[in-house]
Amino acid sequence: MIVSRYKLLGVLVAFLLSGCNSWLDVEPYDKMTEDQVYASEQGIQKNLNGLYLKMASEDLYARELSCGVLDVLAQRYYISDSEHSYYKLSRYQYTDKDVKPFFESIWSAGWSLVTACNEILENVPKHQEVLSKRDYALVIGEALAVRTYMQFDIFRLFAPVYSAETENRAAIPLYDKPTDVPASIQTCGEVANRLISDIDSAIYLLQQDPILTDGIVLDDEDFWAYRNVRMNYYAAWGLKARMCWYLGEKYRAEAYRIATSLLEGKDPKSGATLKFGDTFEAITKDNAVKDRVYFPEMLFCLHNLNRDRLYKEMFSQDLESKVIFQGLTSYLGVLYNDNRDYRNRFWEQASGDEKVKIFVRFYPQTVLKSDKNPYTYQIQSLMRMSELYLIAAATASEEELQKEWLEKSRLNRGYQDHNMDGQDVNDILDKEWQREFYGEGQYFFYLKRNQVSILYGQDGNTKYEMKDYYQIPLPESEVNNRYE
Repeated sequence: MIVSRYKLLGVLVAFLLSGCNSWLDVEPYDKMTEDQVYASEQGIQKNLNGLYLKMASEDLYARELSCGVLDVLAQRYYISDSEHSYYKLSRYQYTDKDVKPFFESIWSAGWSLVTACNEILENVPKHQEVLSKRDYALVIGEALAVRTYMQFDIFRLFAPVYSAETENRAAIPLYDKPTDVPASIQTCGEVANRLISDIDSAIYLLQQDPILTDGIVLDDEDFWAYRNVRMNYYAAWGLKARMCWYLGEKYRAEAYRIATSLLEGKDPKSGATLKFGDTFEAITKDNAVKDRVYFPEMLFCLHNLNRDRLYKEMFSQDLESKVIFQGLTSYLGVLYNDNRDYRNRFWEQASGDEKVKIFVRFYPQTVLKSDKNPYTYQIQSLMRMSELYLIAAATASEEELQKEWLEKSRLNRGYQDHNMDGQDVNDILDKEWQREFYGEGQYFFYLKRNQVSILYGQDGNTKYEMKDYYQIPLPESEVNNRYE
């Protein structure tokens, strides 16, 4: 259920760039003390919106943790030019001087976001009288959930994959308050327990989320509109499902329970009826022609004002081979082997070169009056309804149930009834994770979670033994800071 009442500017950016004159006239924002910043509802809201702007940085989800570093690590593109800035990364040369900055930037930007979350979590309780009881819970719940989202991805990238064997191995630090002092390195088991506890707390705080009653309201004048462009009740549960799936057998049943409860319109905690099916709708064949990111399905997404630039700098066919991220026609033809699959439209044949295709999922488009959401073409997905179907299929206890959830998922992409007849579940799970998450970074974590031992480049000839490549070394800045 998407209700449209928009005007000109996106709610997050409009709020940050506008504001009452008295706020601007009294004192510049960057010169105000923390007490002044958090002493008004508007100040708290600006800081909360700042979290999402940080998420939309190129070092995080606007590039590297979506279509950039993570997709390159999963061999999602054909990068053959040795002068390409991601060439060495695509060959897993983690200690090379040209590769190290990728991970330094992700690490730095990730912990900067965590610090911003912690500043909200520390300061808003001191000024909770300026917010209603509901709004106070929502602010704290969003900040806690965003912190969990970020720390979980740092964990997935820089730590060993979680299992009974790695539970006591060193992973990453965790921070729950602003500090300049390095936190101790936690074990995989400690990180898992703390992050599960954090997302549970966030879910509890988000129980009065307006998305539960109003759905997704597109209204630039309502701070609590555009709920799927912010962390919300459904997204928090979706994140927990993702976490439980990634954490493996110990959490498998919980991942299945959460994913299936949401898809069946039930609250995973209470069992009460939810409006999940009214709030999120599978993309239609006609809408998938233009909306290639599938906004109606998004539980949580990024508003990236620079998405057009992202396309022009990474995917435009005007780019040289040492810059462009493209795919081999032969490889993509095998992956997208059913012409009825809507996701075929993620790629278009390059003019003048039949061997390669251009990734057009983020192709710049003009907003029409008929478009319900004026920001569809500035959106990147952080979590979509389809992921819940795949988690349900991956964690179901019986093969027939796995096939059932995969069939439902594929029906939403143009496949016909009985599309799983005669199919191998594990093969289809792998292919669906590939097809669904192009440009979103999730396939690398699928490979790591399942410890896929051999990965081939798109040419089918280049072979990588992945055992030593799944855990990214801690950046030198972190190591040096810890032992100076």
